[in-house]
Amino acid sequence: MSLFLCSHFAEVGSLLKDKVAGKKVLFIPTASINEEYKGYVGSARRLWEDMHTTLSEVEISTTPIEIIRSAFAEADIVYFTGGNTFFLIDQLKKTGVDELVKKHVSEGKCYVGESAGAIICAKDLSYITPMDEVPKDYSQGSYSGLGLIDFYVVPHYLCPPFEQSSQHILDKYPQLDICALTNSQAVLIENGVRLELSI
Repeated sequence: MSLFLCSHFAEVGSLLKDKVAGKKVLFIPTASINEEYKGYVGSARRLWEDMHTTLSEVEISTTPIEIIRSAFAEADIVYFTGGNTFFLIDQLKKTGVDELVKKHVSEGKCYVGESAGAIICAKDLSYITPMDEVPKDYSQGSYSGLGLIDFYVVPHYLCPPFEQSSQHILDKYPQLDICALTNSQAVLIENGVRLELSI
């Protein structure tokens, strides 16, 4: 299992430069589609291109599952942008793509998650509600995540505009194994080993 989790991919993604050149990246912007600000999506796309990867873009909520399955099969790396955590996990579970992600990651495909894309890797996502609003049309009966990691990512730690909400989460959940990441930090998990990186 190989995961690279971060707050702001455009700032830290270059840490992967030597590992990703020539690879096929499945670029999934679903978390961002209802957000007012989505500049991070374009900046992430440009960085992937600058690192000489080939991008294939799929929006989960509007793409037929057969096309999604084919895109996963062809990709070397699966990348989820930031945006709304609960909208993203809702779409993944409604379409069955959550199981597709788990299958491909368990088989060794690299997973890269930015902000919401990092948060959904946890077992339970209720901890992030002080930072991320649950959409009114959220259709799941719980806030369970993908369960790819045994800790909880808090992105944008002490970074605007999340200074108060990010610290609030750490104060509210002292019992959780929280990995708080500033925009210039990332966490890499390979073969069960967790390594924190920074630019």
